Amino acid sequence: MEHKNKNKIAIFIAARSGSKRLPNKHFLKINSNYRFIDLCILRLKKSKLVNKIYLCTTKKKEDYRFNDICNKHKIKLFRGSTNDVAKRIIDCAKQNFIETIVRITADCPIVDPKLIDECIKLHFNKKSDYTSNTLKLTFPDGLDVEVIQLNTLIKSQKISKSKYNKEHVTFYLRKSKLFKKFNYVNNINYSNRRWTLDKFEDYLFLKRVTKHFLPKIHFSWKDLIKAEKINKSLINIKKR
Repeated sequence: MEHKNKNKIAIFIAARSGSKRLPNKHFLKINSNYRFIDLCILRLKKSKLVNKIYLCTTKKKEDYRFNDICNKHKIKLFRGSTNDVAKRIIDCAKQNFIETIVRITADCPIVDPKLIDECIKLHFNKKSDYTSNTLKLTFPDGLDVEVIQLNTLIKSQKISKSKYNKEHVTFYLRKSKLFKKFNYVNNINYSNRRWTLDKFEDYLFLKRVTKHFLPKIHFSWKDLIKAEKINKSLINIKKR
């Protein structure tokens, strides 16, 4: 990746407190040192191609607590629209002169920075509008990466003004043939693995995973695939 792009690219972490299935899930503790949001940010900081991280949350009172987290990790907090997630991201990018958005959700606490860097390299090499590892699923659920050009996101939101597209941000973009897209595929399909944080069972599983690797917190997703062979409790296959 050319160095000139580095000031215009940033990771945007989407996070909010108001989850109905698992309230305050990002603040759940792994141990006395780490919560899941800490783990997510610390892992993202290992990206070699991005040095700017913004945590994008709502203006709701309950989300003010993300302020302390951003101060602790020395990353930027952006507070924007509650229901129009796309607008929140676009507004943050515009205000901070970001042209390339790396979109991550805080529901992915064991996101892999090497995977992010691979997607970014492909994005620039292929001159893509949108690069992801989720158009065709081959990676575990919880390693989702989306790299999007700001002007692409703005254009897609102008075309599709549906509530669903505002909430799910890239829904129209992913379906549309108007944009140049690239999908990063793994040669072995591990998409039946569930490594995301959305339910209480997910919390118990991810806590087991992180405790298995502690004090190491920068294990790769391939380390976890290897660990499954030794410790069956680290296998989490999606229920059909």
